[in-house]
Amino acid sequence: MIEISEREKFLLDLQGFLHVETVLTPGEVQALNTAVDAHQDQYREDSKMYGGGMLGTQDRRTITGMLTWEQPHCQPFRDLIAHPKLIPYLNTVFGRGWRMDSEPLLIASAKGAGGHGLHGFTNRHFNPSYYYTCINGEIRAGQTVFQLQLRDIEPSHGGLAVIPGSHKANFKCPEDIMLYEADQQAVCQVASRAGDLVLFFEATIHGSLPWTADYDRRSLLYRYNPNCLQSGGGLGETRLPKWIEELTAAQRAAVEPPYMGNRPLIEDDGFSVVQPGQEPVPHIPRSVAERGY
Repeated sequence: MIEISEREKFLLDLQGFLHVETVLTPGEVQALNTAVDAHQDQYREDSKMYGGGMLGTQDRRTITGMLTWEQPHCQPFRDLIAHPKLIPYLNTVFGRGWRMDSEPLLIASAKGAGGHGLHGFTNRHFNPSYYYTCINGEIRAGQTVFQLQLRDIEPSHGGLAVIPGSHKANFKCPEDIMLYEADQQAVCQVASRAGDLVLFFEATIHGSLPWTADYDRRSLLYRYNPNCLQSGGGLGETRLPKWIEELTAAQRAAVEPPYMGNRPLIEDDGFSVVQPGQEPVPHIPRSVAERGY
């Protein structure tokens, strides 16, 4: 089982988030952006603007449902479900066994969009869905967000912001800090480039600052959990939807409902799966044409 480096573990444990450069290739970023360009009519206004320093001139915009778009536009989003570049980080946070908690979310805010208020569960009380712990050198957490940037975010642009170390905080964060009205130096806005990954624990206090760039923000969020836990709505209430059959074995394993016993485990290549105590099931790669981009 491949995990991340000791340096990355130190920074992740220290900060409650981790910025990883160049996780996606330019081709992958282009395919994702092309798919979004073709579905801009599906933007919806998200009225989660907050007071204090989070106010803007308009609501932020989001898109969901990318996994069910027509080919080829659904494919680059499906390929991220168990992407080989993400797996070492998933293994580090959850151990051998994890699942995607709910469908991806794209934040596509235009200039002037308000922020998303700071929130997080810290360490003041144990929350079985959003906890963080590190014991004997092993990180374990509840729901964790993997945010992939599809456009550059400069320090002045706004977007994702966190309070570093707050996943281990033992005291309540003052309300004026949560509103971004006081002690703003405690809040870190995470600048990044298209193709970068920023992962953070739901236990970490986080949100987004108003968007100021002349182009739309495009941040793609995938949420993961331990294999026995579900925090969000999942992909199906009683059974998985029909399109799941179009996924690879590893992707299907990643979107199955929460359970532990005899669950297929995803190999480090992001394609093969293995049942506990059995040999891996090999993956036959699809051609570029079959992948749709």
